[in-house]
Amino acid sequence: MWRDKQIKFLTESECSELGIINILEEYNLKIKGVKEKEILNQIINDFRENNFSLLTSQEMNYLLRNSKEKWAPYIIHRYKFHYYENNTEMPDFPLYLILEPVSSCNLRCPFCMQSDEKFTSNKDMMGMMELELFKKIIDEAYELGTKAITLTGRGEPTLNPHIEEMLEYCSGKFIEIKMNTNATVLNERMCHKILKSGLTDLVFSVDSYYKEEFESLRVNANFEKVVSNVKKFKEIKEQFYPNSSCVTRASGVQVSDKQNLEKFEEFWKEMVDFVVMVRMIDRWDLYSNTTDMAATSPCHYLGRNLSIYFDGSVNPCDIDYQGKLNLGSLNRSTISELWNDKKYKDLFNAHKDNSRKNLYPCDRCPVGT
Repeated sequence: MWRDKQIKFLTESECSELGIINILEEYNLKIKGVKEKEILNQIINDFRENNFSLLTSQEMNYLLRNSKEKWAPYIIHRYKFHYYENNTEMPDFPLYLILEPVSSCNLRCPFCMQSDEKFTSNKDMMGMMELELFKKIIDEAYELGTKAITLTGRGEPTLNPHIEEMLEYCSGKFIEIKMNTNATVLNERMCHKILKSGLTDLVFSVDSYYKEEFESLRVNANFEKVVSNVKKFKEIKEQFYPNSSCVTRASGVQVSDKQNLEKFEEFWKEMVDFVVMVRMIDRWDLYSNTTDMAATSPCHYLGRNLSIYFDGSVNPCDIDYQGKLNLGSLNRSTISELWNDKKYKDLFNAHKDNSRKNLYPCDRCPVGT
């Protein structure tokens, strides 16, 4: 689905047929945390009043692909995800983390920060996350309640030689584990490792359905090789892991009205579960934006997640790819310390108080609520 109008909300009859309310009520008897109970009671009350707006086709897809034991924790997580996006308070710990296995990339897409030579030529900004640091991050996130992890960032995750071990270390610790890849180096061994790890979402970053356009947008990529790799993943999944809950998406960036969205969807839908096309926004050349391009509402990234770069530096979002808003380093601090530090709270409050115009580069960033 690449159009918002295609998002489907669950109906009362569908929820009743799945027994969702009964499952939530049974789970409510088991949990002890006061906040968790309050949230779950609110969800149950909403559902009883036939308000199922929390459950879109995205949530429905997760429920149908995963065991019922995961349903209640997942629904609670999704409730928090939306709640903290639309409210002016923060949870005690990040709901999800964006981890960067690699800051560099083998492609030079014109709409990506990798086309910024000031970034790619800066040796301090280029590197791979060490496995020891990765495990330290995962351990704290798991212990303190983060439920979702995304392996992405500024580079191509599969270029890290430890990516398979990283995926394995995440296994069984989170409700959602997602990874973005350009699929250029995806091989048979990696496909098996991904599917064994319990990855819930694999996003293939592609932008076209024919060679000339694809390779003009995914510079240095080979169209036939990428298509072959995506097909191979589907074949391995269907042959060896028929019960896998891993959802695959073909995700494209619309940089021009000349791109044919219908043909794009038609081409990729046979190879993946979902096809998504999003229009490019003026953010990859963020630092050259004029201030009149800035959003006027608070940034929806704040108060929900953190981006952690390969060297352990922590940023409030991955749009500020040069790290101007750097909050500190996990080589000297913990995630919890940086999340609760005055520097981050001041940033959060500035957005909440509609004062982002006083912050660089927030004063020129188009991302809002």
